Amino acid sequence: MAHSNRRLAIAQAATMLAAVIGFAPAAQAQAQDYPNHIVKIIVPFAPGGGGDVLGRIVAKKLGEEFKQTVIVENKPGASTIIATDMVAKSPPDGYTILLNVPLIVQTASLFNKLPYDPLKDLLPVADLNGSPVWFAVGTDKVKATTLKEYVEQARAHPRDYSYASIGPGSSGHLLGYELNEANKLDTIHVPYKGSAPAMQALLAGDVASVFLDYVTLKPQLSAGKVRLLGVTGTERSPLTPEVPTLAEMGFKGFEAGTWGGLFVPAKTPPAVVKKLEDAVHKVMADPEYVELMKTLGYTPGHLTQPQFAKLVQEEYTRWGDLIKKAGVKLD
Repeated sequence: MAHSNRRLAIAQAATMLAAVIGFAPAAQAQAQDYPNHIVKIIVPFAPGGGGDVLGRIVAKKLGEEFKQTVIVENKPGASTIIATDMVAKSPPDGYTILLNVPLIVQTASLFNKLPYDPLKDLLPVADLNGSPVWFAVGTDKVKATTLKEYVEQARAHPRDYSYASIGPGSSGHLLGYELNEANKLDTIHVPYKGSAPAMQALLAGDVASVFLDYVTLKPQLSAGKVRLLGVTGTERSPLTPEVPTLAEMGFKGFEAGTWGGLFVPAKTPPAVVKKLEDAVHKVMADPEYVELMKTLGYTPGHLTQPQFAKLVQEEYTRWGDLIKKAGVKLD
């Protein structure tokens, strides 16, 4: 019996070794051939906002780099869970890519149970951009020209001073919560399915304020429909040098900005991930891309795959601590 078990174990080991040996050339060939058909970037926001614009720029540039069609597919809603779940459960072949923001890890602390694990089921590939976030008010609804005036008016009329975000538990939601806490305000949070609908709500006077990216806010600044009262970060943005940072106004916890990055299913072959990462880094170095990012208020991404994975892990911890402190749960 012992000899029989030993022979069986040897046979199983030999089969596994043969499978591994056979898989290596197959995976290598898959990477060399990648991509040989349409690549999809899944964007978890509605068309027209900052995330959507970023996705379409990256899709165009990656298409040029790959000499293959790269398209954007919008899957908004549920604080990016719908899109993230779709990609997490997609074939791990590099043809279905997720574009996401810090919400990818924030949701892990906001919900008791997700249909995926953002750290185990998805692999960070590359960061696309970094950006501060601006605190903006709609000029038709809010007459304040400084944050101090806004706080005073919001204290006097709390029911009239709700704030929008791109989704429950998003950076904009949590930054709004922090602003409430810092100033003893009771403004109400109103979530939307992306920055474009949040912006529409601000313009319509449905909400008083919002934390948003510059690309979404910019068209309405020159029209006088929006006024910027503050910005996150440790120093003023060169795009809006007249706008003070929240940090310089004495508010702690607003030093960090936001980012966008690409993710693939966790079991995607390393060679495919490397090819995608290299292509993204070439896009990041493209002078036209750099100029576009500057115009939109973004800094081009620059992290290697391990560095971006480390950032995602750090963000998981940082936002998790803040969400726990805020007592925010969306179940």
